[in-house]
Amino acid sequence: MLRTWQPSDETALLELWRRRWGELFPLDKALWEQQTAGDARHFRADLARVFEEGGRVVGAVSLKTPPSPPSWANQNPHNAWISFLLVEPGREQDVGRELLEYALDTLRAEGFTRVQYGGDPNHFFPGVPVEDAALAGLLRALGFEAGGLEQDFIRDLTDYALPTAAREALEASGFRIRPCQPEQVPGLLGFLEATFPGRWLYETEQRLKVEPTPADVLVLEGEGSIWGFAHVYHRGSRRIGPGIYWREALGPNYGGLGPIGVSRALRGKGLGFALLCYGVQHLKELGMGRMVIDWTTLADFYGKIGFVPWRGYRPHSREL
Repeated sequence: MLRTWQPSDETALLELWRRRWGELFPLDKALWEQQTAGDARHFRADLARVFEEGGRVVGAVSLKTPPSPPSWANQNPHNAWISFLLVEPGREQDVGRELLEYALDTLRAEGFTRVQYGGDPNHFFPGVPVEDAALAGLLRALGFEAGGLEQDFIRDLTDYALPTAAREALEASGFRIRPCQPEQVPGLLGFLEATFPGRWLYETEQRLKVEPTPADVLVLEGEGSIWGFAHVYHRGSRRIGPGIYWREALGPNYGGLGPIGVSRALRGKGLGFALLCYGVQHLKELGMGRMVIDWTTLADFYGKIGFVPWRGYRPHSREL
């Protein structure tokens, strides 16, 4: 039976998640709540559904839609998201299909013309986990098209040392990299508005609302301005960033980095690489033992300093 998702379903849904994805994507209550009810601008509790059978929850679908006005510049007002389609393993063709058909019909009736699986604001996944062939098959059977591979990359920090090239590039520029200071927040936001005015600006603004200080955003500064930024995450971060979503699988001293970016005017000077390297060094100095860089296609860039693929996803989308 398809019915409205209730707050009291949380325990059953977390247990269902563990049965389907728990080994690779161990989910806890804090992340669950941050990405669902905690995302009040996008999560549609009124549209979320569970599938109950004999008093047991065997499926659920979570939908997100863009608000009006949009959360960031160029957020497509006609694009909605299936944040996740969660079903009991082996029940994709009955429970999964009914939930997916409900999602498509509902979003179409709401006036949306396109839907993505994953990649939503406060997402769980950038797309379908590559290990979940059954889910990918169901989506394709109902008209979704798969995109290219997106990956999370991981590194053990035990043997990490700051590369000479990163140090030299930073010294040659005359700039420096350090944790953002409270008085630099307007400059950081101004830099993002000018250079990365979309989702990265929005996510930074949202994070700064919950962190006690802006110190977990590193800035590349020089000549009185900010020229680059990098988010870092660790055990002390109040915001659970994508790099530390699956921290139970990383061990006790976990860290994450991203998003990261520098001004167009500085690209090609090695300063993006320097910002990355100093960000990793910063997490090591904080005592982190393993770290993840999430949702990227830049295998060669991150591979330069020893990051290797960890988790993989394929975006899926279709017109409505």
